[in-house]
Amino acid sequence: MESFINLEPWWRFGAAILIGALIGIEREFVAQHAEQRSFAGIRTFSFISLFGALAAFLAAAHGFALFLVAYGGYILLVAGTRVASVFRGRTEGMTTEVVAILTPMLGALVMWDHADIAAALSVITALLLSLKPPLHEIARRMNLEDLRATLQFGLIAVVVLPLLPNRPMGPFGVLNPFQIWLLVVFVSGISFLGYILMKMLGPERGTGLAGLFGGLVSSTATTVSFASRSKSDPTLSAVSALAIVLASAVMFPRVIVEVLVVNPGLMLRLVWPLVGMLLAGLLITLYLWHKRPKPRSPEGEHIKLANPLRFSSAVTFAALFIIVLIVVKAASETFGRTGVFLAAGLSGLTGVDSITLSAAGLAAHGQLGAEAASTAIVIASLANTAVKAGLAAFLGSGALRRTLLWALAAMMLVGLLASWFALWMPA
Repeated sequence: MESFINLEPWWRFGAAILIGALIGIEREFVAQHAEQRSFAGIRTFSFISLFGALAAFLAAAHGFALFLVAYGGYILLVAGTRVASVFRGRTEGMTTEVVAILTPMLGALVMWDHADIAAALSVITALLLSLKPPLHEIARRMNLEDLRATLQFGLIAVVVLPLLPNRPMGPFGVLNPFQIWLLVVFVSGISFLGYILMKMLGPERGTGLAGLFGGLVSSTATTVSFASRSKSDPTLSAVSALAIVLASAVMFPRVIVEVLVVNPGLMLRLVWPLVGMLLAGLLITLYLWHKRPKPRSPEGEHIKLANPLRFSSAVTFAALFIIVLIVVKAASETFGRTGVFLAAGLSGLTGVDSITLSAAGLAAHGQLGAEAASTAIVIASLANTAVKAGLAAFLGSGALRRTLLWALAAMMLVGLLASWFALWMPA
C-alpha cells in the first residue's frame, strides 16, 4: 500500500540539519568551555549542512555547475571571514573553518543517496574534533622514530595493500597476497593500538598498564623485558611477575579477535579454552596484585616498549605467516591432523598470531577441518605460554621463577581442562 505522505526530499533535508547540528554541538561546547568566541555553533553548522543539501538538490534540476558556483562562493565567504578575523588580531587555528568547508559536502552527500556515509563522516569528524587534547599530547610525545614508524604503517596499509593481487596462488593454492597482507595490516594495527595507548597514558602509570599494553604489543617481548629487570633488581620480582602474567592473559583476547575476524565459526570450539586461560590469568594477576610488596621506587615499575611498527617487521611477519601457512597445509596433506598439531607447536614457540591466522584462514576456505584448526590454535597458545615460562626461568630472578612457574602452569592447566570440556560440547 502506498504511503499518503511523501517524505522525499524532506527527510534528506532533516538528516542534513542533524548532521550539521552534531558537528555544531561539539564546536559550541569547546568554545564555551574555552571561553572563546565561536566562529560557528550548532545553529550555524545546521544551516551550513542544509546549504550543501539545498545546493545539491537544486543542482539536480539545473546542472552540477550550480552546485560548484554555490560551493565556490561559500568557500570565498569562509576565507573572507578568516581574513577579517586575522586583521582583528585573532590568531586561533583554522580547524573550525576547515570543518565549515567540509560540512556542506556532508549535506550534499545526503541528497546524492549517500546518507549513511554522510552520517558516519559526521560522527568521525565530531570525534576527531573532541579528541584534540589527547591527539596533541600524542604528537608532543612523538619522536622521529615514532613518526617514521607511523608513516611506515601508512605505507603498509594504504600504499602496499591495494597493489597486491586478490587471488589464490603458490603451493597448494593457499597463498592470497592481498589477504595475507591484510592480516599483516590487522596485526600491525593491534600493536599500534597498544603502543598509542602507552603513549597517551604514559609508561609511568605503573607495571599493570605496562603489562596490559605490553601484551597487546608482544607478550613475549614483555616477558623478556620484565624478566631481565628482575634479574638486575630482585626487589622488582613480584611486580615483574604480575606484569608478565597480565601480558600473557592479554594474549588470549588478541587471539579471540583474530579468530573472529578471519573465521568466527571457530569460536564455538575455542571459547572455552581461550576464555578459561584468560580468566585464570586475570585471577592470578589480581592475587599477585594484592600480595605484591611495595616497590622501593614507584618510577621503577615500568618498561618502555619500542614502537612495534617497522616495515621490516611487517615483511618478517608476512614471510613467517607464509611459511606457517604452507607448512600447516603440507603437514595436513602429508601427515594429517598430527602434522598440523606439530606445526602449531613449533609455530607457537615464537608467537601465536601466524598460526592463529593461518589455521583459521585455512579452515574458513575448507582446506583444514574446523576441529583440527581450533586444536592447533590451542596448542600454539599453550606452547607460547610454556615458552614464556622458560624465558622467565632462564632470564629472571629466583623469586620471579618461583612465582611464574606455578602461575603460567595454572593457566596452561585451565586451558587443557577447558579444551577437554569443549570436546563434550556440541560443535
